[in-house]
Amino acid sequence: MKSTIPLVFLLGGQILFAQSQVLPPNQITVVGSAEYKVKANQATFYFSVKGVGSTLRLAVEQANAKTSDIISKLLALGIKRTDLSTSQFYSGENTGDRAFLSSSRDFKASLTTMVKLDSLDLMQPALFLISEQAVESLSEISFSLSTEPEYRRRARLDAALNAKDKAEELAKVLGVTIEKPILIEEQVNQMFIRGGRAYPSPFNTSTIESVERVSVSSSESGFIAQTISVTSQVRVVFQIK
Repeated sequence: MKSTIPLVFLLGGQILFAQSQVLPPNQITVVGSAEYKVKANQATFYFSVKGVGSTLRLAVEQANAKTSDIISKLLALGIKRTDLSTSQFYSGENTGDRAFLSSSRDFKASLTTMVKLDSLDLMQPALFLISEQAVESLSEISFSLSTEPEYRRRARLDAALNAKDKAEELAKVLGVTIEKPILIEEQVNQMFIRGGRAYPSPFNTSTIESVERVSVSSSESGFIAQTISVTSQVRVVFQIK
């Protein structure tokens, strides 16, 4: 026999009863979750160079030459060319530090390069190398995990097993028997609003959870690697009897 419950609403201090909602019989719904915390093993950062000249072309050529020189040094350090890419480019009139009554600095060009490190051992040498060059900025270090898809898969499976364990525990206490699942739903990565800004759901995501010291040759290094938290959540509806 199907059971129903009335929907109750408050309007002007009075209780109003809406049409009853029919609940499906002989079902139990559980949500399982799982989380893996893994130390990051990759890093990404950016450096920018500036070129100036009497023409736009000369400014771009100077920025390109500076960037090429730094790239050649990074390649010699052991960084792969495929891990280097241009992330931003700007060129135009130089309104900041152009020389008075001179056209040698009338135009400027800014070239930003992204560097991806597959080995954190290269972080300190790469950052120090670039800092010794003619760069405008060196910033935005972020960490990632190369094996994130595998940990995401493992978290998903563990979340499903966690849901099954929950259902069996509840069934035992309530004196019912768990049968086959009739609905399996992985919770999608949705956005939620907090303080006027949009944030991703904490499930099926990767987030920065804590910090750990980077594994570098010098124990005195101040560069810090972060721990990646990979989480998953699965909702399962089981038939019971």
